[in-house]
Amino acid sequence: MSSAQAAHAVLVALLLASCAGDPVEDRPAQTPGHPGASPRPEVEPGTAGTTYRRTVAFVAASRDSSMFVPWEFANRVEPDRILRSTRGWLGRAGEWRLFVEDDWSTETTRSPWRIVPRGSARLIVGMDDALQEIYFQEGVRDLSVRMGEVIAEWGGQRGETYRLLNGTSRLAGVETSGLVLDALTARPNEVDEVTELALLTGGPRFQLLFADSEGSDPYRAWARLDTATYSWPEVEVAWPELYTFERARRDIPVVWTISATDPELTGRLEAVSSHQHTMRGTGARLPALGVYEITGSVTIDSERIEVIGFLRHLQR
Repeated sequence: MSSAQAAHAVLVALLLASCAGDPVEDRPAQTPGHPGASPRPEVEPGTAGTTYRRTVAFVAASRDSSMFVPWEFANRVEPDRILRSTRGWLGRAGEWRLFVEDDWSTETTRSPWRIVPRGSARLIVGMDDALQEIYFQEGVRDLSVRMGEVIAEWGGQRGETYRLLNGTSRLAGVETSGLVLDALTARPNEVDEVTELALLTGGPRFQLLFADSEGSDPYRAWARLDTATYSWPEVEVAWPELYTFERARRDIPVVWTISATDPELTGRLEAVSSHQHTMRGTGARLPALGVYEITGSVTIDSERIEVIGFLRHLQR
């Protein structure tokens, strides 16, 4: 699809009811626009051996209460098909539930990075492919994450994009305001992939994002503090405490330390609660995907900030 076509093409209520048939993503309709186009990877599209991973996480966290609704979409491009997976979690008051888990395949498309949920999971997408809402409904149960205005947008060295937006989550008719992280990465399919992505908040005046999109050091980080913005191209992240995840036969972190310079950045974070999930694999160790509620403190220069937030950890 050309940029001119994309400017006028709209995708509404994206729903695949079965594995068969053409992807709904190529059938445009019209709906109101959205501030900012959906992120697209700066890589050659359609190349076999590439995995496009998109994380959309709603975060409403304070010392008194917390709510997390992370969605994880992965499109693995192979020569004759795209292997797709969708996961959705709900985390509240230290309890997590995996409410969507789906793996299937489709034919290759011109835009393999586009997310295509099906069944009870739906998308509403506006002008320029801008994702407006992810909606889940099954019987009388419903849960949605709606994107608001873009607060900040950051990019990595290989075309990965990270957007921070205002947003709302609606659960059983009750709306909660918070932040939404929309992250898209594209990288070669590698056996020993390890990917982490975290969004921390210290109230309305502070947000910190750190990510390891390459599967190896160094990490990168970005932050907003009052009216100032920061970026760290190299961040050291360590796992001083590990937990043995027996089902996957792996050691996974439960404590993280971060450090960087110019300006000085340090922090210590620990898991408050998590949900660990194993995926299909062929080796002795199974791929593991975990979502966490984390808490701790971060210091920028001499200012110490208590934080709480969301972390996604993947080992393949």
